[in-house]
Amino acid sequence: MKILLVRADGIGDALACAPLVAALRAAGHEVGAVLGMANQHAFASHAFARVHVLERIPWPRHGATAASYRTALSGARAARYDAALVASEELVAYRFAVAAGIVTRVGFVNGLEKPLKTVRVRGSLTQPILRTASASRVREHEVETLFRLGSAFVREDRPTRDVARLRELVLDDAPAPQRFVALQTSRKLDGAGLDREAYVALARELIARGHAVRVFGDERELVTYVAANANARAYPALSVAAWKAHLAAARAVVTPDSGAAHVAGMIGIPSVDCFAPGAATASDVARWRPWAAPSRTIVLDPSRARDAIAALLAAEVDGLLAQSGT
Repeated sequence: MKILLVRADGIGDALACAPLVAALRAAGHEVGAVLGMANQHAFASHAFARVHVLERIPWPRHGATAASYRTALSGARAARYDAALVASEELVAYRFAVAAGIVTRVGFVNGLEKPLKTVRVRGSLTQPILRTASASRVREHEVETLFRLGSAFVREDRPTRDVARLRELVLDDAPAPQRFVALQTSRKLDGAGLDREAYVALARELIARGHAVRVFGDERELVTYVAANANARAYPALSVAAWKAHLAAARAVVTPDSGAAHVAGMIGIPSVDCFAPGAATASDVARWRPWAAPSRTIVLDPSRARDAIAALLAAEVDGLLAQSGT
């Protein structure tokens, strides 16, 4: 069969589909994907038979630009898919599957938790699957949830944790291992205690423990500031392919919960994944922790001093490396 996966969200969102993609391919299906501008390079170039790209309308609006929608829809119609697995929360993803003329359309509904959205979405699907919309009720990993979309099309009972199978879906080439710790920076956890000075303290602590450190991130000013003040190497604003290659060469990754954690989790690189404290943190950890690789998930305490946070995270890196034997 020709199966279309629709997941035009972020890099981590896309990579949570990797075990499903592996199972679909193993079952002999030809798999295509609708991805977004942000995640179109999350997978290796050979992972899908074809990729159709939607460009998101800038937040807070929803949907895709008219030009990208027309181009992607034309390509999907020409491919003549037999089934669509709609893994996105965006309504445009469901409309796309219908407009592409795909007869079998599988996707999620939220039942009485979101009754209006459920009514709108259910009409676009031939096989609705119930999932909770409440973060506090999530108990399974996002990988497991997404795997349920394709359960009727695969021969496997559960999503694989075989790094060799997953790694080939993420990387075009396997770089030679190098002995550095990748420090992924972001302002995402500024309020949780992992601000730029905490990143500096962490980089210094890792270096003091004998690790080489490379600093990554999309914000050039943040990356260069942290690297300059810790005497580490800076790698700001890399292409997705180059960034994935660096992560794949690292001994370990330290990151706020983000795409870096999900790349590491799928390609077998040990990671320390940091979360902000909050009412939904337990379910966030259950849903989004790294999937297949060794990892430590840390809920930050913003009341702790930056040096204490740095010492804690560096100790977790050492413990993780000792545990994984790398």
